[in-house]
Amino acid sequence: MYINMTTGAAEQGSGRQEGSATMADASLDWVKIACFAWLEEGTGADAGELLERLMADENCPAFGPAHHALVGAALLACSWRAVDKGELGDALDELFDRASCVPGAACAKWGVCGAAASCGMAFAILSGNAPLKKEGWGEGQRMVAQILAAIADAGAPRCCKRDSRIAVRVASSWFNDQLHTGLVESEPVRGCAVCKQNSACLGSGCPFFS
Repeated sequence: MYINMTTGAAEQGSGRQEGSATMADASLDWVKIACFAWLEEGTGADAGELLERLMADENCPAFGPAHHALVGAALLACSWRAVDKGELGDALDELFDRASCVPGAACAKWGVCGAAASCGMAFAILSGNAPLKKEGWGEGQRMVAQILAAIADAGAPRCCKRDSRIAVRVASSWFNDQLHTGLVESEPVRGCAVCKQNSACLGSGCPFFS
């Protein structure tokens, strides 16, 4: 059984049939390309803006576990010049490996949104967190707890775009305070390209709907 990256559903088989896309199939190369391009352009330190670029990419599904990597990738790429931790590609590979452990529907089945977990992964990578390292251990969990509270307060399940936007904005202030990343905390983008595909859409009750 494996998790389909496009639908987020559990499916029988090896996960390598033609047409399937899984975290294990290195299907997130397009995310790396976009993050490298962002750095080369010197576009800035607005993780929310980079997240919008990633979510608008033709390779990005409307919903599903791809978002468990996108949020952390945006935070890593926009923080990279400030933290100077070596090769961004290595950090993204590590993020994708960790994100592959979070299945679709983790929000419902685990009580942990993958977008929030993605922020925790990126924070841990930049902090060099380890199981026995005290520094950063509590801070990362407090950050994720605050993100989860904000997502829960949004009021409805099944909107990876909304929850990713909430997560990246809450995380940006933590990254700035704890890691001195200088991330831009921009106003949320209003407008959604996938609302008609989402039967659970909050409509005007969503801060990103227009």
